[in-house]
Amino acid sequence: MEAFKLDKTEHAALEQEIDRLIQSGDTAFSVFMVDIGDVGKIFVKSGYAASRKVFAEIEKSLQNLCREQDRLCRVGDNTFCLLFPGVHKSGHIILAAEKIGRTHSQAVERFDPSLGSMLRIGIVSDVEDEEDAATLIHKASVALESARKTEQPYEVFSQTLALRLAENWHLQEELAQAIDEGSLELYFQPKFEIATRRPCGAEALLRWNSENHGPVSPGVFVPLATEIGLMQELTRFVFTTGIRSAAEWPNTGTRLGLAVNMEATALQHAETVDMLSNAMSIWGGDNFDLTVEVTEGTLVTDCDSNFERLNTLRSAGIGISIDDFGTGYSSLSYFRNIPATELKIDQSFTSNMLESERDRRLVEAIIWLAHQFGMKVVAEGVQHSAEIKLLTALKCDVIQGFYFSETLPHDKFCEWLSRYRTR
Repeated sequence: MEAFKLDKTEHAALEQEIDRLIQSGDTAFSVFMVDIGDVGKIFVKSGYAASRKVFAEIEKSLQNLCREQDRLCRVGDNTFCLLFPGVHKSGHIILAAEKIGRTHSQAVERFDPSLGSMLRIGIVSDVEDEEDAATLIHKASVALESARKTEQPYEVFSQTLALRLAENWHLQEELAQAIDEGSLELYFQPKFEIATRRPCGAEALLRWNSENHGPVSPGVFVPLATEIGLMQELTRFVFTTGIRSAAEWPNTGTRLGLAVNMEATALQHAETVDMLSNAMSIWGGDNFDLTVEVTEGTLVTDCDSNFERLNTLRSAGIGISIDDFGTGYSSLSYFRNIPATELKIDQSFTSNMLESERDRRLVEAIIWLAHQFGMKVVAEGVQHSAEIKLLTALKCDVIQGFYFSETLPHDKFCEWLSRYRTR
């Protein structure tokens, strides 16, 4: 797409109008920063001409929304700044944001009804002492950035929002340093084979204890790694550390399995397959097998290329597990082609199956279906003996959960595993 050139005259006129309102004491107005994220998506899908056509239609729609006293200024490739004098109360702001959203959605749907809305709006309406136009436009931009990160249609600026966003940026910097220094840690959740009641391996779980924020959930720092472009470095750390650790596990007399989660972005990276093959050739041994866990969302995203990469992993002797089955984009169609060796039943099903007949039947059906396609079944989140008894009756293969052990750091897991050497 062509580089956008800012119309400095138009932008200056917008700032002058905001400053005029402030200086006159009329602070009953709001500034909207509107990002048309769909245009980039349309550009990728249908090309430059189509994206420019939709953009022009959205721009015209925004112009038609503006009253005589309002101002509209393009400030980026796909971003507009709007000034709405007289619009400052919460209800009016929400109505204006929703009206912009509807206008935008109609324009996009006329082009392609299958496209979801990616419109994001940042809003500022409270003018503090000694603030000028540049400060307010900056605040609206901060609110817009928050809307992008939270995937909300719009966000209204507040100090709380600004602090949260700043903390997020600080967390990004600290995470980048932690990945670079290798200061994250892998823990291991034991897995038990029901038939033998013995350990059959473990799932590697990444942990980060931030110096400034304490323990940070993977649900927070894994998306952050994607945002800052370090997902591949994080993936490399997890797999190489996990494989090196598994090579040091004590011999229990049976071949163990190491399971490691893989994000969709990592699977789609050109380096991933070679990285795993090389790591296994260096540290892999005769005492364990490697299984890559992927979610259903990964399977239905760029399905053909992902299946091709999974087939390559299988050819290299690496197992494939469908993680959290039934909680995402469940589709039986991919069962015909996916080279999976294992299916994991999410804890949301196993934790309720003793009380809920529906959940019990779902678990039973999932186990039966997986076995029909030659997959082993792992039940997650097992915490009670009654759950083990039922899963045994339903012919589940492997169980995982706090009933046997909490997640353990590598040295503690090796100590725990050593107890099964002579059993």
